[in-house]
Amino acid sequence: MTNQTPSLDDLRRQIDEIDDSIHDLLMRRTELARQIGVAKGQGAVFMRPGREARVLRRLVARHEGAFPKPVIARIWREIVSVFTRLQGPFAAAAFSPQEGPDLFGLARDHFGSLTPITRFESEMGVLRAVSGGKANIGVLPLPEADRGTPWWPKLARHGKATPKIIARLPFAPLDGGRGDSPQGVVVSLAEPEESGDDHGYMIVELDEAVSRGALKTLLSEAGFRVCGIQAWVESPDRTLHLVEVEGFLAADDARIEALLAEAESVKHAWSVGSFAVPLSAADLASAPRSAS
Repeated sequence: MTNQTPSLDDLRRQIDEIDDSIHDLLMRRTELARQIGVAKGQGAVFMRPGREARVLRRLVARHEGAFPKPVIARIWREIVSVFTRLQGPFAAAAFSPQEGPDLFGLARDHFGSLTPITRFESEMGVLRAVSGGKANIGVLPLPEADRGTPWWPKLARHGKATPKIIARLPFAPLDGGRGDSPQGVVVSLAEPEESGDDHGYMIVELDEAVSRGALKTLLSEAGFRVCGIQAWVESPDRTLHLVEVEGFLAADDARIEALLAEAESVKHAWSVGSFAVPLSAADLASAPRSAS
């Protein structure tokens, strides 16, 4: 008895059955998301950046076959964004100047095609929208020392209306992690959430002139693994340093208290957020085709 090759009609019928199954699962997931929203109640925080990162890492790690991993991540980002909006109002603000990096597309790719996104020509406009509650999240350029007056010093204060960095974008770039995509960070009044593979940001104000190397030594002695340091001279008597560190950085991190207590030159220090480390080119690479 020979195996019969499925007919074209039979293959199409199987695809239709799979489409129906996918649709049934989406409708089931929608109902579960609605129930979660009810269980959380009004005023709850619906964004879970750490959990979202863990879900995408798990799916990409288990994925097999020719379907591109970045597209798998894009599909799930769209699904997650829809279900976030089903649980409560959700809107975004994006830095979109006439000249320079336009992050509207970056925001759209990550937060979904139905999320309302307002364009702002200034970084301060994005921060004000988030601080004032007009947007749940804002997408801003990566903190960089060579972009003129930076936006990140505005995070160097305490208070519930001070945004924090909660994500770095793109998390799963469609270019496969080659670095061609625009990059940015997400700020929000919601607290960052640990994902298992994170970096944190802190801002340090010094009481005297201290070299970058000396500051790195102080931070290392306090238990931080420093990835990079940027400085901004805000005034003759105030210099702020933005420090990126390995690992999740909680708002009440005990190492910050120890740094303030033990380093006389450190005047103030703030935890200003953490983000899940984005998927790498190796994470998103397609599996090699087996030799025939």
